[in-house]
Amino acid sequence: MKKYEKMLVAIHEPDLNCYSNKGDWLYISNNKDTKKGRFRLPNYIHYFVSVNEQRMPSEIGVIKRINNHITANELAELDYKSRNKDVKLLTDEIVKEYEWFLQKINAQPEHTPMAVTWLEKVFPKKEKELRLHKKFFTGLSKEEKKELFER
Repeated sequence: MKKYEKMLVAIHEPDLNCYSNKGDWLYISNNKDTKKGRFRLPNYIHYFVSVNEQRMPSEIGVIKRINNHITANELAELDYKSRNKDVKLLTDEIVKEYEWFLQKINAQPEHTPMAVTWLEKVFPKKEKELRLHKKFFTGLSKEEKKELFER
């Protein structure tokens, strides 16, 4: 299994709806996760949760290089343990979703802010899919961005 050297990390900035502790690893929330009453989002915006027992919500995360490598299987196990689910329930198809996530993260440069949104397709049939993408902050100066995402 491929090893990855970057991971999505929390920045703890309540003004940006980021409530996970600084440095916590993040993964896309599932339908059983909640925002814990901390913020409201438009229906097209999704969010991440920390991959620990608290599962705190964050609207954005930042890509950071990690000390050790991680595989999709290890990330899936961490996520399942944080959700109190049996790791034996993991299938190859489920691990592929974690692989997709890690590939997207590792394709971007370090210190890149990322978000996850719903993309609605109407034609040929109505469907929703999650998109993991860069988050742009046009209202911030370079110094403010550096302070937020590179410390």
